[in-house]
Amino acid sequence: MGPLAALWALLVPALLGGVVASEVIPHVNECSLCFHCNVDAKPPPLLASDLVPANFQPRNVTHKQKLPICHTCRGCTVHLTLHGSSGQKKLFNTWFRDEVGASPSWLFVAPTDKTPNRKAIVKVACIPVGKHARHKFAQCHADLALKYAKIYLAIEKLAENCGLTDIIPKIWVDWVDAVIPEVGYHIRWLGLWMEMVEGISLENLVRLGNPMMHPDDLLDILHNRVNHTQTVRAALFDLLTSQNDRHAQNIFINGDGSIRLIDNERAFFENRHLAADSILLPTTKKYTINVMENAWIHKFANWGDKVPMCWANVALLFDYRCYVKDGRMGSALPPDVAQCVAKIAGSSPQAVMDEYGMPYPHMAEALYNRSRALHEHGFEYALTEGYPRNPNPWRYKFTPPCCKVKHTDTYRCAHDWSPDTAIPFGDPITGGPWKHDRKDPGTYEGGTVF
Repeated sequence: MGPLAALWALLVPALLGGVVASEVIPHVNECSLCFHCNVDAKPPPLLASDLVPANFQPRNVTHKQKLPICHTCRGCTVHLTLHGSSGQKKLFNTWFRDEVGASPSWLFVAPTDKTPNRKAIVKVACIPVGKHARHKFAQCHADLALKYAKIYLAIEKLAENCGLTDIIPKIWVDWVDAVIPEVGYHIRWLGLWMEMVEGISLENLVRLGNPMMHPDDLLDILHNRVNHTQTVRAALFDLLTSQNDRHAQNIFINGDGSIRLIDNERAFFENRHLAADSILLPTTKKYTINVMENAWIHKFANWGDKVPMCWANVALLFDYRCYVKDGRMGSALPPDVAQCVAKIAGSSPQAVMDEYGMPYPHMAEALYNRSRALHEHGFEYALTEGYPRNPNPWRYKFTPPCCKVKHTDTYRCAHDWSPDTAIPFGDPITGGPWKHDRKDPGTYEGGTVF
């Protein structure tokens, strides 16, 4: 054998060995970071005993930091993409940018076989990496992540029991074993999974189209194309679950006119202070702001002696009273809802706690009391007299519904409409007593007259 052949005989095994070694892909658990993770594993089944704070945050952080950085790895259970990265969508012949939100929390999109469109939004708490280089990452509150996960699971079960699944996205909790795109950080704990809702928010529809939608086209959609049977059901949902943060950004409208309610975790009197605040519920602050000027409702110091004007914000077309007989729902609840609240009213707060897995007893009491008021006295009583109740500074009078809106120089009610602009005593920001050194412009004790 010549020298060249001998050298080749020595090199070939080494080269082949190098090729074989390079094909050994490390497991994601063996990497501090991994930028491309093969999805070749399945998550373990979720057990009731898994719903503890420790499973909503990373473990073995120090050990992970000492591992090598991997370009490619294996062992992930799902491939994540960043929520909002797709850019924009077209609806009602208008382009709208994807709504990403201002939260520092990470939101991802993931494939799933649990939803009709096979897409889910995945919200993961306690990721110790900022969404942008100059942004701080959100603080880790695993106990709060568990609390809100339990609220969502309770809402999911309640919607199933009450036949309200058509107006909220499907929600579940499951393991996430994946890497953050372009960052490489390994997520390996529980996340909140939500059906990815089609359509755009009411806020986006009204304000952010490109080009901006003509007022006549917008009014045609809201008057004639939105499913207002669902508007009534949405008001029922918000009252039954004591929603306290329903605004135009979390009401989604799809091209077929169907509506969905998202971001529903502020529910069941969870903060022990605010019982209901929704643009779908008359007598609440968010609804009343759409009737009168925001500065008047909030009693801003620079208001002076002006007379408040009542514009007709288009969100008033989501007033349930426009779509029920004689403008009152009373006890004429949809049969599935009526049967559901009757069952809850016939149980006990403890039974509700056990049935729905509420994180705290006062939240079970809120659902029990609201269901009992709806069952025994009807919708309007439950809204104004039932429990839980808002503090009196947040209990406003009924204003007449505006069921048809027109656009002139601005949006105005298209029929006779003269709301009483009186507002309650007290601080509209805190819900407490008035403590400012200027006169309180309120003129009545909230909750004593509607």
